[in-house]
Amino acid sequence: MNYLLVIRNLGKLVLLVGGCMSASLVWAVLDRSDDPSGVIGGFVVSVLICTVLGLLAYVAGRSARGEMLRKEALAVVGLSWILFGLLGALPFILTGCLQSEYDSNTELIAAAVFESVSGFTTTGASMLIDIESMPRAVLFWRSLTHWLGGMGVVVLFVAILGGTGSAGKFLVTSETTGPVSDSVRPRIRETALLLWQIYLGLSALEFVLLRLFGMNTFESLCHTFGTLASGGYSTLNRSIGQYNSLSFEVIITIFMFLAGVNFNLFASLLQGRWRVVYKNRELRAYVAIILLVGFIIAMNLYRHLPEEYTLGRAFRSATFQTVAIITTTGYGTDDFNRWPVLSQWLLIILMFVGGSAGSTAGGIKIMRLMIFLRLAVQEVEKTFRPHVVRTLRINQQAVDEGVRRNVAIYIGHVMVIFFTATIFLTVLQNEFSPPEAQLDITSAFTAVIATLNNIGPGLHMIGPTENYHFFNAPAKLLLSLLMIIGRLEVMVVLCIFTPAFWQRN
Repeated sequence: MNYLLVIRNLGKLVLLVGGCMSASLVWAVLDRSDDPSGVIGGFVVSVLICTVLGLLAYVAGRSARGEMLRKEALAVVGLSWILFGLLGALPFILTGCLQSEYDSNTELIAAAVFESVSGFTTTGASMLIDIESMPRAVLFWRSLTHWLGGMGVVVLFVAILGGTGSAGKFLVTSETTGPVSDSVRPRIRETALLLWQIYLGLSALEFVLLRLFGMNTFESLCHTFGTLASGGYSTLNRSIGQYNSLSFEVIITIFMFLAGVNFNLFASLLQGRWRVVYKNRELRAYVAIILLVGFIIAMNLYRHLPEEYTLGRAFRSATFQTVAIITTTGYGTDDFNRWPVLSQWLLIILMFVGGSAGSTAGGIKIMRLMIFLRLAVQEVEKTFRPHVVRTLRINQQAVDEGVRRNVAIYIGHVMVIFFTATIFLTVLQNEFSPPEAQLDITSAFTAVIATLNNIGPGLHMIGPTENYHFFNAPAKLLLSLLMIIGRLEVMVVLCIFTPAFWQRN
């Protein structure tokens, strides 16, 4: 392990985060007349801390020799996400916006780290009770962490700075979600640039549409960040449902759907390769799941809650929430805590499914599930036809043994982490909290699902109209770790917690 090289690149990434954080000062300055708590000062100090730490790390590692290899790339990605969560918490702490909500500094710091990690990992789980009372600069930073984390800060780093050599591919693929790492260009920096250009273009288009239909500039920016990143942070206490606007819901639904599509397909469209997109099996499955589940939920709502849902209203609500959950965005227009059991269970299943590989969505990913199900069918056939050999193909390409093994191991890891984390979360919360904050089993396992799969809302105590404020500090930190594990898809985080990984040879 070349430690100096890791430190130098971490320094560059910290400087990049500090530079992005300074954008929130625009809103702090605009609202300076309503700034009794020192929001400007809090952001200035936060940016300075990032700048100083970044420069110190860069100077300490500038004598590094040699090329970044796979181990260094994994270390940079894994450690950078932990750093993002810690440094991103500074504005929440130093502006004083959370001071009145917590009695101890430990609880305040844990809450700030939770909110920051939830932002960068595009989970969208929040511990804020009254979002609308927060300073705009804080809400803007909160939403901007979504947008940065959606496509990936490390991918942005490679796109802007390059200079990562052969490790650039490892940096990008370690932060890009999904089992298949297809590069749309032979040079990884060009790939990173193209992905960010597509991301920026879609963001600009959604922002313009929201503005044209009447949403103000600040809220349009924040909701665009939350939509394209599949994050879900809103500037309103009741999320998108507070607008009660069909226009906003349609626009946001369309862009949530697009955010859940493999971004390599957008690149194929730009290159005129329409047939590649049309024939993509994962995209077809993604559309089919949304249509089928949306239809079932709509009919379930219409049948069981006819006094609240006309047929049109049922399809409107079902479509929005289906797309919001499968893409792990987590925006809400309805309280699905009150929906029939069938609808709730369908949403829980979608929490595990997630969007497409190579998208900004979380979850296991449709591509992995397609491979896993085909593997399962092949294993059943081998039981009674042991001599038959079949090639597993996706999109007319053979899936090699390494990818198949990784898919099976990944799903196994997710299941083990899910059950283990549910037990730990229940113990941490119920043994160290008052009776009114004790978790029931549904709240516990959906909290783990919602954070591990980067979704945000769960059921019961953490439903779409609730938040994570009542969790104690240890529970918040455990959930924060789950969010990072989910965003980096398990393996990178497991590597940095393995002692042998840090050995020099």
